[in-house]
Amino acid sequence: MSLRVNNLVLQRSDGVRLLGPLSLSLDPGDRLGLLGESGSGKSLLIQALFGVLPPGVVQPGGSVTAFGVPLDVPGSGMDAIRGARLAWVPQEPLLALNPLLTLAEHLSLLPAIHRKEPHRAALARLAPLIERLGLPPDQGFLDRLPHQLSGGQRQRLCLAMALSCDPELLVLDEPTTALDPMAQKAFLELVLELQRERGLGFLWITHDLALAALVCDRLLVLYGGSSMEAGPTRTLLSTPRHPYTARLVGAARRQPSTESGYLCAPGNRPEGCPYQPRCSQIRGSCTSWAPWVGDTATGLRCEAPLEAIAQA
Repeated sequence: MSLRVNNLVLQRSDGVRLLGPLSLSLDPGDRLGLLGESGSGKSLLIQALFGVLPPGVVQPGGSVTAFGVPLDVPGSGMDAIRGARLAWVPQEPLLALNPLLTLAEHLSLLPAIHRKEPHRAALARLAPLIERLGLPPDQGFLDRLPHQLSGGQRQRLCLAMALSCDPELLVLDEPTTALDPMAQKAFLELVLELQRERGLGFLWITHDLALAALVCDRLLVLYGGSSMEAGPTRTLLSTPRHPYTARLVGAARRQPSTESGYLCAPGNRPEGCPYQPRCSQIRGSCTSWAPWVGDTATGLRCEAPLEAIAQA
């Protein structure tokens, strides 16, 4: 058993629900994509996975476990999991890196904590990985500070740090957002190569449907803190069963839509399916249940007939 999120619920201290109930699983070798627009709850989920929820956010229900260890229970042993077996590549590398530490100090940080590995020994072990990531392994380069790197180099440094203890699972939070198209392509190819070679399982968080289709075997679509649809990538994109997923697919294919509106603020979200204010195919039952849909192969609970599903 690797990463399991079971009926996770997150809310503000005043009781306003922000996320969930949400369930997902991730094992070594899996390539799961979490797809959703800004405000859907993607970043909040990552913070829950690593036990770093912001002040004022609480978890009243559900559980998060990795390799049998509850990550949402302080003192449970989660410190031995985070960074060692479950690692994170952040969205904003410049903000995630310590401006006062050199690249070498960044790279040897996790090995020192989890492996008790001396600084020089860690750098020597990581030298082939550093070079493969396109970062010069010489001391002159490793003595630089984060602000002296390009955006692509900082992103690769974060990937090297995440891989420094040979994790089994990797969470990548929109890691190509700040990269130009050529750097993005090179980064994607590198991550997929390393994933296949090491048998890594990864959770790739993105709002880019085309990218998710390229790198992920399974997708989970998030909207308003709720799961809209989940299933194999090819199935979900060729025959979307929820109106929101169908709209995402149509938008990616430049198909016009008559639906409009904006994502509701957490305190103003309706009961039941949060997509109701923007949905042109709403039914009475949409107001009484949340659209947890499971795997598309088993059929969905969303009863809205989709009249214009994008073709594969």
